Amino acid sequence: MPDTDTSPPLLLCLDLEAGSRELAREAARHARRCHWPLHVLHVLQHPLGEADRRHHRERLRALCQEIMPGLPDDHLHVEEGIPEDLIVAVAQRLDSGPILLGRRRRETVERIYVGSTTSAVISLARRPVLVIPLATDHP
Repeated sequence: MPDTDTSPPLLLCLDLEAGSRELAREAARHARRCHWPLHVLHVLQHPLGEADRRHHRERLRALCQEIMPGLPDDHLHVEEGIPEDLIVAVAQRLDSGPILLGRRRRETVERIYVGSTTSAVISLARRPVLVIPLATDHP
């Protein structure tokens, strides 16, 4: 059984949209089952002011504390930039184990014009990527 002090962390990527709570629950179950520490990343795609960054960090902290009580504050990461690039960079910086992402069903037009962060991470990452299909009825 791996030691959580020396095991590479599971990197959970949350966008705080519909399905994020479900994804966080699944990540917490997986981390407990595998005895891995857990880090959570939220990427802001557009530069925001300090007040908005704090607001996003507080939303992330509240969700994580609800589902993963006791998660250390230094395991929460809020970054600004291109999501797939930052996810891969943070995973590298943390020397993480798997990256855990959610995948929502999207309309064909949206997939074509917006793309998929999950697909991009799968192609860029040099570590395992776990993808959890999400319902999209609540955050």
